Amino acid sequence: MHDLPDLNTYKKFFGSYSKACSIAKVEPLFNKKLFKNFFKPDENVDSAKILIDTREKKPLSFNKSASMKLDFGDYAVGSPHYNYTYVDRKSETDFKSTMTTGYDRFNREMERTIEFDSYLFIVVESSIEEIKKNNIFGPRQSNLPFIWHNMRLLTHKFPRRCQFIFSGGRRESEYLIPKLLVYGKKLWSVDMQYFLDNR
Repeated sequence: MHDLPDLNTYKKFFGSYSKACSIAKVEPLFNKKLFKNFFKPDENVDSAKILIDTREKKPLSFNKSASMKLDFGDYAVGSPHYNYTYVDRKSETDFKSTMTTGYDRFNREMERTIEFDSYLFIVVESSIEEIKKNNIFGPRQSNLPFIWHNMRLLTHKFPRRCQFIFSGGRRESEYLIPKLLVYGKKLWSVDMQYFLDNR
């Protein structure tokens, strides 16, 4: 996806990614660990009402949900769990078009996120490996280096206000999104992709 080493390489040579950042005198975007019980069943998550934007074309299925016009994103959570956290769901095709032709529009969506003092998780219903494979064998090839570049630009342009997560598929997104919304602020500084990949 990029020319930087993975987190395990930082651990091998520096002890941790945070230590490498400290030596380089930069602050890491994600500096918190995932709490222990994240992957365990939680009644608060299971009973939460997930709010689905009225413009969502292929809504996911949850235990409890309601349709509502959202100012940005596709999913939020209702009271008493609401905590300024939103999710924007992307299919693989949506993700690639958002990072190319839709890049300016998505910047405006991120600006609205900032205006509302909120955080946006962008959940892509694919994996990085699958996107790469589909790009090789699919009917149309995308400029993946340009897409990864734009994704990194957004993450650094709006630090600690957004995070991209590649869930692996719709079913995985249905499991993950309620947790992201209910736990909300506890996850804003956690590298969720790292913990999902190393589960």
